[in-house]
Amino acid sequence: MKVLNTIIQTKKISIINHNLKGNFKMNPIYTKQLAKEDDFTYTLTLMFSVLNSETHPFPIDLTAHMSATFNFSEDSSEIDIENFLQLPAVQIIYPHLRSLISSVTASAYLQPLLLPLINPNLFQNV
Repeated sequence: MKVLNTIIQTKKISIINHNLKGNFKMNPIYTKQLAKEDDFTYTLTLMFSVLNSETHPFPIDLTAHMSATFNFSEDSSEIDIENFLQLPAVQIIYPHLRSLISSVTASAYLQPLLLPLINPNLFQNV
């Protein structure tokens, strides 16, 4: 199996400031979505959200979606592609998602939100 081409795109970024003061614990939501474009082209989208709620107060609502479209060689099997998209592809996209979130929060004159390094299995399929 060989990845011929990868295109990484920001699909959505949304931030709402609730102007809350104090110390907060982040309750993040990590999800992923896989779409088959054709036999050898797949798009994996990682989605991150942290939302203010009564049970989990947080000073901002933040949602970010970042996708990567992977083109595979014609000798790639479905099993190899699926295995690649479950872990290595997430490991490729996640640093870009982390960077986007810290840049956007800093650009909004907020304390930069630095996502932790995580296990790629933490992303739930939707």
